[in-house]
Amino acid sequence: MVNLVIVSHSALLGQGVGELARQMLREDGCRLAIAAGIDDPENPIGTDPIKVMEAIESVSDTDHVLVMMDMGSALLSAETALELLDPDIAQKVRLCAAPLVEGTLAATVSAAAGASIEKVMLDAQNALQAKRVQLGLPAQEVAIQAPEQPDLKDPDAQSATVVIYNPNGLHVRPAARLIDALSGFDAHLLLEKGGKYIKPDSINQIALLQVRCHDKLQLIATGTEATEALAAFRALAEENFGEHIAPPAPQNPLVAGKVSMHGWVLQYTPVDFALAKSVSSQPDDEVKRLQKAINQTLDDLNHLAQLAAEKYSADIAAIFSGHHTLLDDAELFDSACSLLRSHQYSAEWAWYQVMTDLSNAYQNLDDAYLQARYIDTEDILHRTLSHLKQTADVFPVLQHQTILVADDIYPSVVLQLDASKVAGIILKKGSPESHSAIIAREAGIPYLCLQGDAYHGLHNGELLTLDNVPTRPR
Repeated sequence: MVNLVIVSHSALLGQGVGELARQMLREDGCRLAIAAGIDDPENPIGTDPIKVMEAIESVSDTDHVLVMMDMGSALLSAETALELLDPDIAQKVRLCAAPLVEGTLAATVSAAAGASIEKVMLDAQNALQAKRVQLGLPAQEVAIQAPEQPDLKDPDAQSATVVIYNPNGLHVRPAARLIDALSGFDAHLLLEKGGKYIKPDSINQIALLQVRCHDKLQLIATGTEATEALAAFRALAEENFGEHIAPPAPQNPLVAGKVSMHGWVLQYTPVDFALAKSVSSQPDDEVKRLQKAINQTLDDLNHLAQLAAEKYSADIAAIFSGHHTLLDDAELFDSACSLLRSHQYSAEWAWYQVMTDLSNAYQNLDDAYLQARYIDTEDILHRTLSHLKQTADVFPVLQHQTILVADDIYPSVVLQLDASKVAGIILKKGSPESHSAIIAREAGIPYLCLQGDAYHGLHNGELLTLDNVPTRPR
């Protein structure tokens, strides 16, 4: 059995990662402890070796303890904690180089399924592979579970095929349920989609299958408990892998197919930050500026998630929790730091390059749902730049029934609008699958996107009435 310790500079971040990881657990297959932040109200960011030692001791009644860390002094604190621990406990501990958020989620699922410490560490270290594949980036040079091919002539082989109805396919939580459901059987199992086969014991491998809504998924089983494993697979699929899927809402012609808008036009454009490409300051100073701005943005996202839960629902709050996870990616920060040090860019310019590349990568994906995630990266970029520039953004002030006209609109802006004063949103670009659109629908705001220059000539204060306008792009 493997237990986990999460070490982070930020108490909020450590608690958030722990909360995400615990959502992967159904029983006590893996215990978690958190050692995050320091006990200094004025300077709470940091790590404490004593806290790390105590966290390890609290979950040491197991075969192994895997320590997940965010960066820098977290590693130093973990190494110091090892020196302070009783040798019998210290010999159980392994330090993991995986990214904190993705690695912890992957390790939690693997550990809860009863995997060995080597397998848990491997899954954690491979945690970014699925994201890299989805974004069209080259795979990292780490060990990857080799794809298997079943013996199709094996007379003892049994199989079951199901159709996936989860709206977002087998993302993290349903994938974790699948691994948990299949982990206890005395059987050799292979999961297949589109001719690709993987063992259903790794959240990363399931993510690499890219299982989407309406895809067919086959489980092939041999061994003593093959029949029981297939029955569990079918039962889990009938329960939509633990997700509640609401029935389709009745079609309202005013919302689902046609909309009417009546209000005063307001052309909305967020602040366009002027970015200096290079600066005279030292790269380490720019790294500190960027880290501070990212931490401020992470705090913003926590507040936005809380606001979303209060105004709408847990599902809308999860959008901004997802933004937090996206931003808290050591690879993004490391890429920006590499640009800072190799080209002596400003923090703003380096971060703009990294996040714009990520946005473009999303837009180049084939899946429309994933394509629409580009606006999330641009929302995060804009917010971080505002902290770096120490410049407040321009937020639309609505005094009466207003039709917002813009090139595009960030999810965080839609969330903060007073929906009672928004007669509609018209976008030159955008996507009906974006989180901006999802929040607008939740708020009951008519939302038109991909309209090109059709409404380019409208002026602020102009009264506009649109009847029976199709909500889908032309």
